[in-house]
Amino acid sequence: MYSDKLINMIFPNMVNDLDYYEKIYPKRNNSYVLRFAPSPTGFLHTGSLYTALINYKLAKDNNGVFYLRIEDTDTKRTVDGSTDTLKEQLSYFGIKYDNDPTYGPYFQSQRRDIYNAGLAYLLKKGLAYPCFLKEDEIEEIRAYQEKNNLRTGIYKEFAKYRDITESDAIEKIKNNEPFVIRLKSNGDFNHKFTFVDELRGSITLPQNDFDIVIYKQDKLPTYHFAHAIDDHFMGTTHVIRGEEWLTSVPIHVELFDALGFERPKYLHLDSIMKLDNGNKRKLSKRKDPEASVSYLIELGYPKEAIINYLLTLANSNYEEYFLEAKNNNVNDFKLSINKMSKNGSLFDIAKLNSVSKETIFFMDIDCLVEEIKMWASKYNTKLFDLINEDLNKFKQIMSIGLNCDNPRKEYERFDQIYDKIKFFYNDCYEQMSCDMPYSDDIVNKTCEAFINISFKDEESEWLNNVKAISQKLGFAKNKKEKEALKVEYMFSDFMKIIRIKLCKSENSPSIYDILNILGIDEVKRRLLNV
Repeated sequence: MYSDKLINMIFPNMVNDLDYYEKIYPKRNNSYVLRFAPSPTGFLHTGSLYTALINYKLAKDNNGVFYLRIEDTDTKRTVDGSTDTLKEQLSYFGIKYDNDPTYGPYFQSQRRDIYNAGLAYLLKKGLAYPCFLKEDEIEEIRAYQEKNNLRTGIYKEFAKYRDITESDAIEKIKNNEPFVIRLKSNGDFNHKFTFVDELRGSITLPQNDFDIVIYKQDKLPTYHFAHAIDDHFMGTTHVIRGEEWLTSVPIHVELFDALGFERPKYLHLDSIMKLDNGNKRKLSKRKDPEASVSYLIELGYPKEAIINYLLTLANSNYEEYFLEAKNNNVNDFKLSINKMSKNGSLFDIAKLNSVSKETIFFMDIDCLVEEIKMWASKYNTKLFDLINEDLNKFKQIMSIGLNCDNPRKEYERFDQIYDKIKFFYNDCYEQMSCDMPYSDDIVNKTCEAFINISFKDEESEWLNNVKAISQKLGFAKNKKEKEALKVEYMFSDFMKIIRIKLCKSENSPSIYDILNILGIDEVKRRLLNV
């Protein structure tokens, strides 16, 4: 145990003790108080968005609280602007946080006084101590442990300053010797403890016996210590995070117990996995571009599609709900912990494409057009220019095939749109080319006959008229009739000629819709080369 003399040397400006903060941070009454607590170290990882989404949904579904905490105590890894980017991306995906100022501040770098009060508490209780180990000493310890097949770290007999006296510590501090503060662990690695994971059930792990660093030389706490203080005073009820944090539970449990805090409930999510040469591995920031949310956005996956897809990974029954609901309203779906995966959710681009195609199809046309326009303004200037050329025309194009018996689900991503619709625009059309696999004579006869068919009739009547004209020109109805009549072409050839002339492609949306969007003058120009 250490006295106020040493504590005042370490924290000369400390005014309030831990009891003070117990009084000023009121207890919450919510059964779910959840958080997303990223470090501002770069782009938003897809797995991080997944974690944030689950925390947000569970809080929202249970009338709880979801807040955002920025864990910026690791100053060496902090990337300028990351926090603003994180906030923008959460907002983009509709993940709203409730940072009640009563429980702030929400940047760890602004909470030093609270951490110092917690550190002082542990020092007074004899549950922490100043450690003056130098880097070369730590390396010597590690080398010895590795050579003798021992666990590497500072614990028990390797904790040189574990029982340092107050007078020796004061002397070293007076001499400006650099130091950290370590937890004085009372655990025993050979003994085990059991805790209940809300997803995985009872888990048994060895106790922690490492004297971990809880206060660094830069006078900031480590993540392990800061999160215990923050989750307590911010009233976090459940710590929901990735399974990679399971091994840290012994440390975190010991810290909560040492500080006299009630432990939160823990839930460790399965990692998002990737198939690599037939083997599953964790989605990697280094290897997999799709690990970055920004990459998916840039490709043109709608934000709604990314959320829908992640929810299919979160709950096995979400896809069924999504397809039955035929909309992108996630609020009516209640997330269930019981239906979360315990075996590693597989990130599958093909599946994402399928979900995205349905998502785009279910979107309100006005909202869809606006979202495409916003995306194109950043990532595809050619498409953006076409939209601005005639917004109503673009809306008509994007509406093709939506209200029919067999609706077309044309697009998986926004970056596919430009190449599929550019033929509607004269300047783009003139720069396109497509080989015509028919003689000039049959092409000219087909176009001259087709141009006389009114496309202002109902589509079914128009189609009957097209078929009748094609038969007059000698086109067979189908393959069977072609063989019986011994003619060269079928109705499909008739339509292929028209399609190539209008679109300079063998693949296109409904010819009837194309005619009505282009208008009679442009149709004549393209078919008759006038």
